[in-house]
Amino acid sequence: MSEVVVVGAGPAGLRVAKRTAEAGHDTLVLDKKSAIGKPVQCAGLVSPRVLDLTGTRSKILSPKRAVINSPSGERLELDNKDDKAVVIDRSRFDRELATKAAKAGAEIRLRCRVKSTSYGEKRKIEFVEDGKIKTIKADVVIGADGPGSVIRRSADLPSPDEFLPAVQAVVPKHDKDVQIYLGNDITSGFFLYEVPFKTGKLIGLASDDGKTYGHLTKHLRSKGLEDSVLTFLSGTIPLGNLERSVSDGLCIVGDSASQVKPLSGGGIYWGIKAADICSDVVIEALGEGDVSKRSLDRYHKRWQKSIGKKISREMRVRKVYKDMTDRDLDKLLNILSKEKTRRIIEREGDIDNHSKLIRPLLKTAPELLKFIGPAIKSFF
Repeated sequence: MSEVVVVGAGPAGLRVAKRTAEAGHDTLVLDKKSAIGKPVQCAGLVSPRVLDLTGTRSKILSPKRAVINSPSGERLELDNKDDKAVVIDRSRFDRELATKAAKAGAEIRLRCRVKSTSYGEKRKIEFVEDGKIKTIKADVVIGADGPGSVIRRSADLPSPDEFLPAVQAVVPKHDKDVQIYLGNDITSGFFLYEVPFKTGKLIGLASDDGKTYGHLTKHLRSKGLEDSVLTFLSGTIPLGNLERSVSDGLCIVGDSASQVKPLSGGGIYWGIKAADICSDVVIEALGEGDVSKRSLDRYHKRWQKSIGKKISREMRVRKVYKDMTDRDLDKLLNILSKEKTRRIIEREGDIDNHSKLIRPLLKTAPELLKFIGPAIKSFF
């Protein structure tokens, strides 16, 4: 019996575990992986807020600039003068969070594959460890087990609107810039990225047409990098704003709750912020002796106010983006590459809040309205 059982030892789950353990609650983390932080399913490009918020030291480097490439070769070059974006060693980042959770008193058990959870007077979790089926009871279960969350499905909570297959390759070629490539021939419904890494760079993409791996290998071939790939990594990006994220004695957080930026697929910062809200509510509920759905719904309402509105806004913009032709993308990059708009992006751009740019950009370049008109109501 544990007061809190966290399923999933990623950033969001480990953050909840640290904070509930610090508050004096018996906390157990279960994860199916054999090692914390592996395999890496993330480019590791984050804002410095992530490091400040978590107190971790996993920064590898600060990219010199970001270059966005349109289908025809139009380039939008953005300087990273103020280190608004940094690259972290994602594996080390997770290990540091696990160390912090363990030092706070949380128990972490790996190679534990959770099969289901059910609710009676307590939450019961059924999992497989060392080939044996085991059960444990908890006052509260936190589902932080990723896009395909077993906890979310067991509690009959809604699924994300979209699941985007993603794949990335590690190559030894070094580069100080982040490169973004747009175009329906490069990837459908998303973008391709090249992010500098300690052993070279990560090249990856997500796509909604079922040809994710094919798109990546085509790009690698065009760059002469097909034979130099050190390893391939794959994952899934959940997108959409969930209407429910709690049940009796249960909350979901992070990728499990689709707390991911729809325009970039990044989820670390929003996941950590939601984890803090979740742990606050769980600690409150345990102190009150009431972990009912009604009590825990405070978590859903709070994260919706903080993050949910941003997700909904970006989903509207994403819908517009998905319908854009390559010609539209060329025109858009041409507008954004003008000196006034580029300066606004460099000055006010925020990778944790993409929609923040909409208003100032429209004031400077009203012609952008024809591209994002269908989504504009949510910004005013």
